[in-house]
Amino acid sequence: MDEIVITRFTFHADRATEFSEDGRQVVEMALDSIDEVQEYAEQFADALSDVCAIVNGQVISLSDFAGLG
Repeated sequence: MDEIVITRFTFHADRATEFSEDGRQVVEMALDSIDEVQEYAEQFADALSDVCAIVNGQVISLSDFAGLG
């Protein structure tokens, strides 16, 4: 059984309302795989400043890999 990947997406302040009703910049999601995290990161890269995920008990930042910033 695969472990759920807890992911925190940090959106740019001027784009946050597109992704959360209350305009929060940090949105946490439980996703099925690191591949799904990567798909979201690629799809919304222009709106993201950071992406962190907990995978197998380790925190990883996808920012370095996804060209975010």
